[in-house]
Parts: sequence; C-alpha cells; structure tokens
Amino acid sequence: MGFLNKLFGGSNTKGKRAPNQRAEFKDARFFEAMLKKKEHNIIADMETREMLEKEGKLTAYHNWMMAFDYLDKFQVEYSMGHSIEQCYEVFIKAAEWYAGGWEEDSTYADMLEMVAIGYLLEIPDENYEGIVRTVEQSDAGSDYPEWKPDGILWFIINGRKARRPQPDAVIWPSLYQSLLDLTKMNKADAEVAMKQYLENWYELHRNDPWYDTHKKELAYTGYWCWEAGAISKIMGLDDTSYKDSPYYPYDLVHWKP
Repeated sequence: MGFLNKLFGGSNTKGKRAPNQRAEFKDARFFEAMLKKKEHNIIADMETREMLEKEGKLTAYHNWMMAFDYLDKFQVEYSMGHSIEQCYEVFIKAAEWYAGGWEEDSTYADMLEMVAIGYLLEIPDENYEGIVRTVEQSDAGSDYPEWKPDGILWFIINGRKARRPQPDAVIWPSLYQSLLDLTKMNKADAEVAMKQYLENWYELHRNDPWYDTHKKELAYTGYWCWEAGAISKIMGLDDTSYKDSPYYPYDLVHWKP
C-alpha cells in the first residue's frame, strides 16, 4: 500500500503538481495514471457496448456508461490543468452519449453535473437539448418517488433559454435548498450566501460516493461544485470573495468560447 501511495500520489505524498493543476489534492504522476485509467475504461466499455449491440442486448444504460466515462475523463482533465478547449471536446462526447442514456432510474447527481457544465461550456444547442430531455424524462417518469421538477436544475436550464416556470422546490433540500434560496436574493446578498455555501459544500456531501476519494487509490477526480459556477454566471455575481474556493471552477465560469 505504501508503494502504491508513493506511485499514485497518496494523501500523504507531496509530489510535483501537474502544470496548471486546478485540483487541490494529488500530483502530476497521480493524474497521469488517472487519465490512463479513464481512457482504458472508455476503450473497454466501448468494446463491451459493441459486443452487446451485435447480440441485440444493448440498452440505454450502456449509453449512460459511455457518457459517465467521458464525464469522468473531463473532470480528470480539468483537475489536472488541461486547457478548457481540450476539456470541451471531451465533454461534447459525454453529452452525445448522455442524450441516449436515460432510464427510469437515472440519477440526479450526474444530471446536475451535465446541466451545469454544459451551461458553463456554452455547448451547441443540439447537445444541450439532449441533456435537457433527460431532465424532462425524469420529471415525467422517474422511478424515484421523491423525484419532482427541481429548482436548481431548472434555474440553470432556464438561465440558458427560458422554457418553463421555475420550480420552487428541490429534490434534495438538505443539499440544495440554500443554493436555491440564494437565486432569489439580490446580488450582494447572493454573493455572501454563495461564499458560505461553498465553505459548507464538501461536508454537505459527506455521504456521497466521491467524498474523501483523495485518500483512496486511483479514485479522486477532483472536487468541483459546477452548479455554483453556473449559478454565479447566470446571476452575474461578483465572485471575488469566493473565487479561491478549492471547489469553485473559477476559470471555467469566466471562460469565453
């Protein structure tokens, strides 16, 4: 275990950071290994998908799996410091697969990531519409009894193109109610509230599977609150007071395609 920690940038290893590294934890060697792992996953899952397609056993889940692989790769590349232009191309592939990956048990977490990152990257309408359709499908027919039109998802979607009344509730109040509340504030109050939200964000997600992955082998892809970035951009907030938060994707918020 000690050897692996040394090789892959364990939590106590302070190796050389990747050039322009954005993520708080790990080092260049770790992220190079993670990138290879994600690229291997893409190849392996594509081979599985092609085999299942020949056997007539392909389902929407296999499209989602490809989308998840590319979303993971996007996050690794962003965390390790690749240019946003490079990351953009990876995310487009995630969006293309995601459009055909909806099932009744599709999850909120990756839906929120796709909606928020797609907004920040200003991806083409046809790609963003594919993401929006998955939200609409879940609103109409999710297997989760707690599912309802979600205020955070629709605030971001409507921020790009208004298309439906803004929901006043969120699916997961303990995680997102305070974020929805700040969307109703004036800018000055919202900026204070966003800073506070980001300070609490990591611990709010302590039950999520990615929590503390920087302490594990080849699991950490970075900790990013994409939705905070999207909402800051939509509201035109002055993010000076929280731009240095380790969870805030500052350069992506201010990137222009």
